[in-house]
Amino acid sequence: MKKCFFGLYALLAYGVGFSSLLALMAFLLNLMPLGIDKGTAGNEMFATFANTLLLMAYFALHSVMARPAFKARWTRLIPPVLERSTYVLVSGLTLVGVIALWQPLPLMLWQAEAGWLRGLLYGLHGAGWVIMVLATFHINHLDFFGLGPVWRHLRRQPPRQAPFSARYLYGLVRHPISLGWMVVFWATPDVTLGHALMATLATAYILVITPVEERDLKQAIGPAYHTYRERVPAFIPSFRLPRGKTESRQTQI
Repeated sequence: MKKCFFGLYALLAYGVGFSSLLALMAFLLNLMPLGIDKGTAGNEMFATFANTLLLMAYFALHSVMARPAFKARWTRLIPPVLERSTYVLVSGLTLVGVIALWQPLPLMLWQAEAGWLRGLLYGLHGAGWVIMVLATFHINHLDFFGLGPVWRHLRRQPPRQAPFSARYLYGLVRHPISLGWMVVFWATPDVTLGHALMATLATAYILVITPVEERDLKQAIGPAYHTYRERVPAFIPSFRLPRGKTESRQTQI
């Protein structure tokens, strides 16, 4: 019975997490009633303040739950095998909350009028999502969304540490998922005040939290990550020819 619950819980978390990303895509493209620019515009100062607090709360929760110190305490309360699934579930539910509580700020700051430019920006937006999804497969998609640990538990296989990949997209930039997020938020033909606010705060969060994440990676991996960090840029690919043999293995952390 417990194994059945674990399996259903992991599937539920995966469904909620992935569905929340689809909802965010529709939200940013104004393809749903709760689009980022849809709704009755109220006081701009209040809406800006409320949206800022909303995003800061989401980012804070997202960051705290990802820290090793929190995980060590959290897994005293929940089965360790469900830690990642719980993180995905909470992240998905709170992201839906951000979408539902967002206050529209439809003031247009910049708009692409040429058809080719709008198409290009929509294409870049789609590319950002593709980058994010592909990057999860390069580090193990099922583990990233919490299904992997539960699957191994159900098969009585020993747990394994999350792999750190220096291949494919991770051979071009150290943080392809974060790069994808920034592309998704900024690549739009219609930059409203609300869209600019979300993009700016999300980018600021990424730039602030990345050094914290890299500190954790240095502690977990050791000198190998320092070498990787020296060789591979954080967000913008250099496309330089590698000196010597390119690292193509996966290092366990």
